[in-house]
Amino acid sequence: YIIYILYNIIYIYCIFGLLVVFDAGSCYGHSEFDLVILTEFGAFPPEFYRSYHAIISKEFGFDTRQDLYRLFHYLNHWNHFGSGYRSPSISIMRNLIRK
Repeated sequence: YIIYILYNIIYIYCIFGLLVVFDAGSCYGHSEFDLVILTEFGAFPPEFYRSYHAIISKEFGFDTRQDLYRLFHYLNHWNHFGSGYRSPSISIMRNLIRK
């Protein structure tokens, strides 16, 4: 097996060729919520997203919800790490208001 660590998400390609994900920051929420953190602070290969959406298809409003979930992460980082996340947070809010 091969172990990768990406922002406290541990994923393993096991001996059967399957991707196994262990997320220390897991929560009970919409299945789309975690996808945005993967695109903002690192990324899995494109085949991961194709496979994901083959199983869980994009629902109406997916892109808007991704912006909303992205805002959550940016506000959280602004709170924890300071003003470097202020401008992108406000930009995401303005984009959401325009939609």
